Amino acid sequence: QRHGGLSGGVADAGRIADRLEQLWQIARGPAGGADRPAYSAAEARATRLVAGWAAELGLRAAIDPYGNLWALPPEHNGALLTSGSHVDTVPDGGRYDGALGTVLGLELVAELTAEPADGNARPALLVCAAEEAPRFGAGTVGSRLLAGLLPESELDGLHDAHGVSAARAREEYLGALSDLPRLDRPPLHRIRAHAEVHVALRAGPDELGVVTRVAAPRRLEIVVSGEAGHAGEIGMEERRDALAAAAEIVLAVEAAARAEPRPTVATVGTLAVSPGAVSVIPGEVRLGIDMRGVEAEPLDRLEQTIREAVQATGARRRVETRTTLTRGGTPVALDAELAAQALAAASARGITAAETWSGAGHDVQHIAGYAPALLVFIPLRGGQSHTPQEGADMSDILGVADVIADVMRTKLIG
Repeated sequence: QRHGGLSGGVADAGRIADRLEQLWQIARGPAGGADRPAYSAAEARATRLVAGWAAELGLRAAIDPYGNLWALPPEHNGALLTSGSHVDTVPDGGRYDGALGTVLGLELVAELTAEPADGNARPALLVCAAEEAPRFGAGTVGSRLLAGLLPESELDGLHDAHGVSAARAREEYLGALSDLPRLDRPPLHRIRAHAEVHVALRAGPDELGVVTRVAAPRRLEIVVSGEAGHAGEIGMEERRDALAAAAEIVLAVEAAARAEPRPTVATVGTLAVSPGAVSVIPGEVRLGIDMRGVEAEPLDRLEQTIREAVQATGARRRVETRTTLTRGGTPVALDAELAAQALAAASARGITAAETWSGAGHDVQHIAGYAPALLVFIPLRGGQSHTPQEGADMSDILGVADVIADVMRTKLIG
């Protein structure tokens, strides 16, 4: 189904494809995917490239203290209609994740700039830095710093596999972009509405997905302390095996999550065993647990169930346990009016769309604390998200561009 592009023919399929290709070629991973880690030189190259495209539209590009790129209309101090996504990637990531929302943000600026300038809001681009989590074990860093949801001090405690802290990486990233102007006071409070487009992260839906709720990661660290000992000399009935207790906890986490509604999930993603010798009974195990849900009540219940299971396992197996909340997270509801307008705009254009939710975090959920925010997924066509095989159809891309433009056009005049 061909949707024809934005009203007035501003969106250009060739230009969109060319810009996605230019971002794709900046740095490639061993499997051929995009490789632009958070706060890396490759992300800086991508950011500078986008800043150049924004300048071609007459925008003034600048970098805020957190590494986010703002491309703003010059000589305008009023309300802003922002859109955009991110340009960093997971290792060997896909062509569309982040890049698509950024490129379409530029198309939206071109479309809305062509509207009569008698409104008091103007379009702008916001590209958030360090969105992906793999490098530092923490995602949406730039947008959380911007929104005041991540203390600056925590950057010193986040390190990559080479021991580089997020604080140092950001400093190097900002240095790589020293030729771009600085924006000391990001205009977050001037945003009247914000929109982000993203390729769907799960296969299946053959329609545009208008996201109404976004999950936020809630993370626990569990330390199980037993007693190390010689594997051949201590009888089974005498043991206080930390790993055997941890194994029960892993299964208890899975069972607790299965008992909740489908969008509520839990993952034991890390397991550190000490002393870690094949002939020694494990004396201590550390588990890292990621919990997510789009409704607060099931997520709270899941956390409580896990905590109780940990205590019960510890008592039964005669090991000590300690459970620490390392990151709090509450599901975010996006703006209901913008979502309804997007569904109506899609229907008016003959584009199939449905309300949906996101189990992955996005920058838009942090902007939502300051301004009405909209997130729309386009169908994932072939492959899996976050992989070199990640696919999307240009007809879907042009269709979502139309829908976003229709919605944001109504916000030009407050």
